[in-house]
Order: sequence, then C-alpha cells, then structure tokens
Amino acid sequence: MCNKLRILTALAILAASLSCGDSPVDLAGNPTPSFLTIQLHSDSVVYTSWTQCSDNDFDAYILWRSKSAGIQADPSQAQAIKIFSSDPLQLTWFDSTVVPGETYWYALETRNTSVLSAWSNELSLTIPLNEPENLTVFFIDPSHGSLSGDAMLIRTPNGFNYLIDGGDRRSDWSCGRDRIVPMLDSLGIAHLDGIVATHPHSDHVGGLIAVLEEVPVYKVWDCGWTGDASNTYEEFLLEVQASGAEYIEGSRGMTLDWDPELQVEILHPEPNPGSGDMNNASIVIHLEFEEVSFLFTGDLETDDGENDILSSYAAEDLQSDILKVGHHGSSTSTSSQWLDAVDPSYAAIEVGSGNPYGHPHGEVINRLDSRGIPVYRTDLDGTFVITTDGTDITVF
Repeated sequence: MCNKLRILTALAILAASLSCGDSPVDLAGNPTPSFLTIQLHSDSVVYTSWTQCSDNDFDAYILWRSKSAGIQADPSQAQAIKIFSSDPLQLTWFDSTVVPGETYWYALETRNTSVLSAWSNELSLTIPLNEPENLTVFFIDPSHGSLSGDAMLIRTPNGFNYLIDGGDRRSDWSCGRDRIVPMLDSLGIAHLDGIVATHPHSDHVGGLIAVLEEVPVYKVWDCGWTGDASNTYEEFLLEVQASGAEYIEGSRGMTLDWDPELQVEILHPEPNPGSGDMNNASIVIHLEFEEVSFLFTGDLETDDGENDILSSYAAEDLQSDILKVGHHGSSTSTSSQWLDAVDPSYAAIEVGSGNPYGHPHGEVINRLDSRGIPVYRTDLDGTFVITTDGTDITVF
C-alpha cells in the first residue's frame, strides 16, 4: 500500500510539473488545449479568438471549420481554414468566407513540435441572412516583446476601410506584416481606402511601411511634421511616395469624406507642426455615425495638446461615446478636464503588453474607473472590436 501511495504521489507531482498556466498538459505529451470563442460581427464575418498555449514546445494553432458537428472525432469532414505557426500570441482570426443562412462548427487544434495535438471546445454559429450595416472598429493588439503602439482598422457602413496607425516594427517582426496584413486577408480586404499616420513616432508609423508595401492604399493622411524625425518616419514617407497613394497633410478643421453615413473631422494639429513635443502633433479625429461617436487621439498629451483642443472647441463638439485614450494611457494624457468634455461611455487603450514604460499608468486607470467608464486594453484583452449600428454599441 505504501508503494502504491508513493507512485500516485509521484504521478501527481509529474502532472503538476507539466502544467501550462492553470491547465495540465496530457501525460502523453500532448499540448495544452485552448478555449475557443466565436462571435458574429456586422459584415457576416465570424470573429474567432482563443486562449494562449504557453507550452515551450508550441508549434501551431490550426482553426478547423465544418458544416456538421464532431470535428475532433473526424477532421476529414472539416476544413482547416487557417494555420498559425510559430506565434503563440496569434490568438484571433476573422473568417470572412461564411455564407448567410448556413450553420458552421469551429474547433481549434493546438500542435507541439512533436506533432502531438490537443483540441479546444467545439462551437457552432448560424450566419443570419440580413445583417444590418454597421460601423466597426478593430483595435489591433500591437504587442511583441517590448514593442507597443497604435493600430486601428475602421470598416464603414458602406464597406470602406481605413487604418489609423500601424504599430511598430523591428528587424524580425512588423505589426503591419505580421498582424495587420493577415487581418486584412482574413476579412477579405484587398485594398485600403486610406491610412492615417497620426504622428512620426515609430510605434505608429513603423508597421505602416509593410502595409504600404503589400496592400494597395488610395490615400494617406499625415500630420506633415517639419522638424527632425527618425529614419523610420523618413522611410515611411518614401514608401508613401513609392506606393502611389495620394499624400494629404491633415490639420484642424479638415473634414474627411470616408463614407456618406459618417461625419469625420480632424480636430488637431494646426498646419505644419515642427517643434515641441512630437506627440502633440498627433492627428486627432472625431467620427460620428448617427447617434454614436468615436474620438481617436494618437499620442496626444494634456499640455499643449488636450488643453489646446479644449480652448478651441466647445464641450459638445468633443463629446464621444468611445474614447481612444491618448499616449497608451500615459499619465501625461487624459486629464480630468479632458474627460469632463469628452464624457465617454467606453475607453479603449492601445498598448503593448511588454512595454517598458508601465503604460497604462495607474493615474489614468483610476480616473476612468472613478467615472465608471469600462476600459478595454490590448495588453490585457488582445485585439478587440467595437461595432455599432448607429444606436447600440457592442464590444467583443
């Protein structure tokens, strides 16, 4: 009996040592399974997301889809619609190949380097026949190592597509190439109607270089910075020229013809910024769709940024249901006076999970929490989506 007890105890210790997060790895060496979620957004596209497997021998996620249940039992009756290899942080996919009126089943297979598999839960979804036309904003997770940044894709009610910033890049990774372009592909977007580069910092324009290289872009709005800037910004401007996109310097009072259903206005900066804090050269965009409005702020700071806008506009001109919080939630932005004027119902923070600056700062989170404003963050939530029919707002 004592020997059996020792064996059982040893097996329990071995199982614990093989765990991944809170989920134990199969003793046969199978990887930790992910938990899958699926959701429909307005353009009859299925948004799929799953929990990360942090096993050291992770190799790939494989997303399977079928028109009948039982994918794990018989994968031959299903289709592997996407394989994500070598990047355990790739945790979302937008399936744009579904047909209205059909029902689909999804399951995620996780494989390790030993070609062993584990399966997620299986979920089904019926695609409605007449989905309303919505405004949808994708807040793209810019996380990679210590990198941070902003990257947001806007899909308008009439099917136009605009990108605000593109995250950062380094020699072996680009938010544009490794996050944005795959997302565009998954959504069936073959071109971009426009790009907004809010200001010259590399964590906003670095990823846009790869986007311009790989995707046709019709227009580019830039702040028109005239001062010294990084080589990354210079390379971005050269790539805009090489792409053939129309280059436009965006400044206060300019209206943008993005969609007949939308009202889009640039609130900041003044023309030809070239001195002072580069963050305060950020293009700030106020976007309205019927009863719902967004405010996109780039890296706007409080001093000489928010305060400048507050002195130039009435509060009713700034009010927005969704505020993209300035400068990744830095304590130098998002003042109480700014929140009084904007009065948001939701706050969105674009920030890298491994950023070395401690963004978002506690002071900003406390200001938002004290007002009861729900906060969504790419460092905690990954890529998230806010969609609206012009009245109701949904976050997923």
